[in-house]
Amino acid sequence: MKVLVTGGAGFIGHTISKKYIEKGYDVTILDNLSTGKKENIPDGANFIFGDICDSEIIKKLGSFDLLSHHAAQTSVTFSVKNPLIDARNNVFGTISLLESMKGKVNQIIFASTGGAIYGNIKKIATEKHAKNPKSPYALNKMTGEKIVTMWAKQNKTKATILRYSNVYGPGQDPHGESGVIAIWMKNILEKKPCIIYGDGNSVRDYIYVEDVANANLLSINKEGIFNIGTGVGTSTNELFQILKPQEKATYQKARDGEIERSVLDSSKAKKSFFWESKTRIQDGIRLTFSKEKRRKNK
Repeated sequence: MKVLVTGGAGFIGHTISKKYIEKGYDVTILDNLSTGKKENIPDGANFIFGDICDSEIIKKLGSFDLLSHHAAQTSVTFSVKNPLIDARNNVFGTISLLESMKGKVNQIIFASTGGAIYGNIKKIATEKHAKNPKSPYALNKMTGEKIVTMWAKQNKTKATILRYSNVYGPGQDPHGESGVIAIWMKNILEKKPCIIYGDGNSVRDYIYVEDVANANLLSINKEGIFNIGTGVGTSTNELFQILKPQEKATYQKARDGEIERSVLDSSKAKKSFFWESKTRIQDGIRLTFSKEKRRKNK
């Protein structure tokens, strides 16, 4: 199977690319390295330096059985401050990519967000939950879903939408404003304070990146929209206590665009392609911390 992974030098994309290579697939990675890193490109992958908006580069890549579209602007707070840049990446970039891939792909897996697209969730959200985006990022990901679905129907291509909850794991970039677990781990290793925005009672569904990669593998040849989460909510205060038991964090004003509660029901993915999260938050953090310590000490 020939696979094109956009954003394959990024945190989630490179983990998925490794999973595809382990399966024996012929993997090509397209990444402009704006946030991805060249050292993230796994052995065995073909790497093309380029942007998803560069139609000339994409048209030269040839045909693929699968397009795994993970190139994106992923920070909620960045999108609030820079809505045009977010739209350029997550809406216009997706349109440009798809138009350049006409007649050249059999299935698209689109990385979306269950952690933002539904807005505040009282209990737990299935795929039928009302969408209530609170940020340009969430709005543009919702738009991206519709673009991919419409394009796939028009071009007789399978479309698979994976709505991730909050993904974490080894290799996540601690710089910028996204990835609180990565940011805190970096600060802990460097003996710097950890900041909680708001009162710390906001709840997220944290999912380990290897579980996300498995969902991408198992959803090949499956069509539809699927939540990819654990179904377990963890407050920011609880998360901090897992990382630094008995210690206190530094609290600051809540940031614009953030939601209070997001937990996903992934039973549809389990029923459709037998996927479910395998990693408890405590185990995932322990694995991540161990690998980050080794990385820092190299």
